[in-house]
Amino acid sequence: MIYKNLPYKEVWIKRSFLMGPDNFKWASDEYVQGQLVGVKAVQSSVPLFEVYLPEYAACYDKVLQCAIFEKPYTGDKEIRLDDVAWWDCISDNIDIYSKLILKGSPVAMKTRNGESRTGTYFFTLDFKPPPPNESIDYTEAQWWSEHKQKNFFFDDETGVLCCAPNNKLRYFHYSLGTEEPKRPFFKVFEPSNEWSHESKGQFFGDTKSFDYSKENS
Repeated sequence: MIYKNLPYKEVWIKRSFLMGPDNFKWASDEYVQGQLVGVKAVQSSVPLFEVYLPEYAACYDKVLQCAIFEKPYTGDKEIRLDDVAWWDCISDNIDIYSKLILKGSPVAMKTRNGESRTGTYFFTLDFKPPPPNESIDYTEAQWWSEHKQKNFFFDDETGVLCCAPNNKLRYFHYSLGTEEPKRPFFKVFEPSNEWSHESKGQFFGDTKSFDYSKENS
């Protein structure tokens, strides 16, 4: 399990999700105000978020994503895990960063249930293989055809925290984007062992001279 700090953000947490799974309310609920603190990842499981709850001077460190909102949601519609994200964590080892060129860009995604979600890009959670001296790599983090990011935003309609990999998300950059973007034709990247900057062996021998020259300097 790897823990990472998150960008500062005031959030609202469903009260029932602070009371154990037997009490979870997937639809309407009361809310507790808090601040995002961090996130932890366990391979093949959902990320778990830590929130600070000022009213109680307490941190609750295992909040499900579907219980985190930018504003209290007053509707009666159920919001479950499939409504806010696509994939579980592919590695315990994570990093958090912001794609600066896309900071503040509107985004849109389709959920697993075919619903549309729109919002503003917030941050990215990405996965890495475990450190080589700490574990055998059982993850998909270095299999590029299976690698997935989690790009986060808050849904405009409900306020719930959502995320999607790049191939399930559209970024509408105000300056660089177009008014009517084309549908992507892209295919998943497939790696090849034939691609290398070191496959020809031309540097064997004299590697001490300037610019790897065959002539002595």
